[in-house]
Amino acid sequence: MVQKIDRQELQMLFLEALSGAEYRYVEGLNPFRILLNGTEYWIYIKNLTSAHFENPDVWRAQLPQRDDFNPIKESEADFILLGYDGENDVYATWNPIWVKQRLNSTGNVSFYSRLSLQQQARAEKQFKRMELSNEGEVVVFPRELIRMFFINVKSYFLAEGDYVAMGSKRRPEANEAFKTFTDAANVADFARYLGDEGMSQVTIGNYCRVIKNLISDGTITRNRKIFYAYDSLVEYRMAVGQFVALDEVKEKNERWHNLISAALNAYIDFLTRISPEIRPDGHIPFVEEATEDEDEPVQEVSEEDEPVDEPVSNLFDYFCSDEALRRYEQYLTPKDYLPATVKRYVRAIKFLLNAGMIQLHRDLFDACSSYKEYAGAADKFFSIPDIHALNEHKHHDFSAAMKQYIAFLSETQAYARNEEEPHLLQEGDPIPYGIQTEPEPIPAPEPIVHDWEAEFRDESGKLTRIANPELIDILRPYLDAEYPKKAAAFNAIEKFYPEWFSTMTLAEWGKLMNDINWADPYVHDDPQAASSVSSLSVSLEAPKRSKTHILRVEFPDGTVLQERNVSETYAKAIKLIDPELVALVELSHAGVSVVSKTLDSKYAQYQKPIGDGWYVMTNSSTTTKCTDLQAISDELELDLKVYLVPLDGSEITVLPRVEVPEGTRAKIRVTFPDGRVVFPAKVLEALVKVVKYAGAERVRELGIICCGDNLILKNPSPRYQKPSKPVGGGWLCNTCSDTGTKFAQITEISNRLALGLVVEML
Repeated sequence: MVQKIDRQELQMLFLEALSGAEYRYVEGLNPFRILLNGTEYWIYIKNLTSAHFENPDVWRAQLPQRDDFNPIKESEADFILLGYDGENDVYATWNPIWVKQRLNSTGNVSFYSRLSLQQQARAEKQFKRMELSNEGEVVVFPRELIRMFFINVKSYFLAEGDYVAMGSKRRPEANEAFKTFTDAANVADFARYLGDEGMSQVTIGNYCRVIKNLISDGTITRNRKIFYAYDSLVEYRMAVGQFVALDEVKEKNERWHNLISAALNAYIDFLTRISPEIRPDGHIPFVEEATEDEDEPVQEVSEEDEPVDEPVSNLFDYFCSDEALRRYEQYLTPKDYLPATVKRYVRAIKFLLNAGMIQLHRDLFDACSSYKEYAGAADKFFSIPDIHALNEHKHHDFSAAMKQYIAFLSETQAYARNEEEPHLLQEGDPIPYGIQTEPEPIPAPEPIVHDWEAEFRDESGKLTRIANPELIDILRPYLDAEYPKKAAAFNAIEKFYPEWFSTMTLAEWGKLMNDINWADPYVHDDPQAASSVSSLSVSLEAPKRSKTHILRVEFPDGTVLQERNVSETYAKAIKLIDPELVALVELSHAGVSVVSKTLDSKYAQYQKPIGDGWYVMTNSSTTTKCTDLQAISDELELDLKVYLVPLDGSEITVLPRVEVPEGTRAKIRVTFPDGRVVFPAKVLEALVKVVKYAGAERVRELGIICCGDNLILKNPSPRYQKPSKPVGGGWLCNTCSDTGTKFAQITEISNRLALGLVVEML
């Protein structure tokens, strides 16, 4: 017989699964109201049990008639009914609109599921959907995926009367396409894709914010009719114009500087490239981009190996072909461009083709009789508002790449220009100047040692910007934090610039510190690019600084981590320590926690997945990563040995242990009735002292839940053994929670036991 769980425990299991999400509990005890991701929900959880039919596979959750459902039925908030199978630890849920309509409609309303489906969802750890005989459907998923369910809740069930027929069995492709399109979990991979395409961090952040907002606030879901008119993601490009023309989207588009079309087209391009089974059948030329190892040399193609051109009768077809793009890259490579610029230009043209933007405006190019005339068509193309906005946000990379692409086609494709072939030399004819001998290779320029101080200094000799990357890395732990420590930053500057520090006032130094954009602190002009003849060879990417050290982490059990990639070592160490424990240390960079279960729209490309939904923020210097691991080791008493290993082969013992900067995390101060004050460096010590003062058994009787169990316990699970601290009488206090939770726990203990404590978070 299925053991039923009381409604309070059902609620606690639900809230435990939401741990880490941005939610606020408002009121109620099952049903209860919460705010999650900016949306208000009423939640009601019931046990799933056998329906006692002849078929034992049929299970159900029953919705009773209750007075407290009346205000819920009248409210505008969504109502979510969850049936819970405790044995398989899964939820079943049904269309929220359909369920809300049946609140208090009769004595008991049954909502059905299948035991086999519940078992399958647990075994495969995935969402499972089944259409039921009463025209409804049930969605079943493991409890740990509850956050994912709420991210995509609007896409699991279509609104009644809104394309129900179109969203039925007859059109599974359309359903799958829309489900993929509105899955906010794609945003992180989308950010990495944009990075691979060579887009700037600013553009990546803007595009990801646009997509995330359109999904999370329901703008796309409310206007699903536009997208459900198409069966595949690649056809969604035809829906973008209609979508952007909607009044509510127009208003957003104006606020977001006309970014919506560009962001959606880029997002669709990303989705179609990662989902080969729903790629176009060929009616839109689709350029595949082969992945290339940046460290591998580009293989030269000899004349013998060079493929022979097939005659091409259509200018536009060749313009969109991958053969033309391959030759375009070969055309740019021997010129005076940086390799990064060559790759960026090729990627720019591929992006315009893969997004279907060029094909959408084919009429501009078809009016031309030669590639020379394509230059005028390109000017018209980049004057189109959406494409102009995209080009602006990409620092005119697209128009620059197009200009060079058209120049290449004009120079190399004689058949396209309808010009006569050049006169072939006859024996005895004079050889034209310039082709008698092979051109001598241009020697590589000498490496330039950049004088950052000379470049950013005014006539009076004062600095106008903190641009030296070494100083920026030193200042980051002090300034790129929730509570900047300017005094420590002043000291660091004085050590770095001992001869200059006194020549400027503290106010002047303070202004320079305030002017640092920690999202993008480095100067973006590559010094070596300044000597280029062409202005197009100026790199817009941050200069690569030579790496001098890597990380080495030694664990007490003998495990050693030392990868060539510092971020890899850092992430592996945090995963081995346990990210849930690392979260207790509350380290952050650029306002993003070092470990998190949510992706930041601005820094998603720097958050490295390490499993179980955790991400590690890697946007910090090697030295900062070293100090992070030392701080984690000290805080959690792990006894790790963390080193910076020189790459020049010298012994690691040469480098002293990196000094951990003074913490800037919030702390808890507790004042006891007798006047005694506790204000420890470690927040967990404040909780432990309060529990000891109150008495562990008395606190246990309060039933405060932490990590799915009582705050006070004797036999914690292996995962929580280390953060569980002794509080007397053989009892342990689970300190695995953040500062805000500990503050709430201490306050609750004081209030419910009438301890009279004064609890402050500073």
